[in-house]
Amino acid sequence: MSLPNNTVALTDILASTKNFIQFIQSKIKLLGLLIILGGVLGLVYYFITSPKYQATATFIVEEKSSSSGLAGMAGQLGFDISSLTGGNAGLFDGDNILEIIKSRNIIESVLLSKVDVADSANNKTLADLYYETNGLKNKLEGKSNELAILNFSSIKTGAVHTILQDSVLYMMIEKINKNNLNVQRTNKKGSIISISTNSTSPQFSKLFSERLLNETSEMYIKIKVGNLSSNINRLQNKADSLQALLNRTSYQSAALNTFDANEAYKSSAVPEEMSQRDKLVLNTLYAEVVKNVEILRISLINQKPIIQVLDLPKFPLVNQQKSFLIIELIGILAGLVIGLLYLLLAYTGNNKS
Repeated sequence: MSLPNNTVALTDILASTKNFIQFIQSKIKLLGLLIILGGVLGLVYYFITSPKYQATATFIVEEKSSSSGLAGMAGQLGFDISSLTGGNAGLFDGDNILEIIKSRNIIESVLLSKVDVADSANNKTLADLYYETNGLKNKLEGKSNELAILNFSSIKTGAVHTILQDSVLYMMIEKINKNNLNVQRTNKKGSIISISTNSTSPQFSKLFSERLLNETSEMYIKIKVGNLSSNINRLQNKADSLQALLNRTSYQSAALNTFDANEAYKSSAVPEEMSQRDKLVLNTLYAEVVKNVEILRISLINQKPIIQVLDLPKFPLVNQQKSFLIIELIGILAGLVIGLLYLLLAYTGNNKS
């Protein structure tokens, strides 16, 4: 029984495979050359890529809120606690905090911090360290002499930057956000946030992750309780003023007190009565203001979030760059696969012709 024309016999497959193997053997030098080329390219890639040291800091934010009973008590006294504390309630909800951590204001503040705070003689900042170790200086210094000697150690807190400093800082922040910084939740529904920094300098990676966490925590607490704290300070100043006035009134009442006033001169008791009345009014006002201050202080305690640091990076940091053997193996396998595909295409083309 003869096979149909569109059926491929097993003997044909074996014959084609044998012929292809013989073709490979005839081109073994070319295949070996491609394998060697892949190994060389892997070697070049290993030496041109910079090491990457990754430092990761993780933290969790425990929110607090004032109780409804406290809010009701404050409402009876004429204070709306929710209006004082609720304006920032959604500021850090969802993924907002992730964007705040990567904001220019926070990253710039971290970059301008000193590398070694304890050494007053060393003014080098994290911005100087990043500029020198992450290839930015080598890339820019040939463009002008100012870029070759640029430094950020001369920038004072609150001082205006030069146009050149501001431009390079902006470039750094963009590069860090794109290539060096990764901020994420450890899981989608969790409240644990990780800050990972990778760079060619282990010192920069460690310090940047730690200080970015600290700067974010300080700003977070300042925003959450800043408005309430300012109201407490304002009321405390009012209470202090009332207390001083009440003390003066008490001394005045004591001086005007008449134990045995003559019936004919009862009008002399009028100043004493007025002083006592002022004292009573001041006592009432002072008591109410002090009560309101204490209520707001309790609310401040309930509103203040707890930033719990779970993990901080420690030396030595692990180099995230792939090992030499792995890169070489990948290069050799890539050369082998490309060589075999090339020979297969060439073998197919010869058979068709």
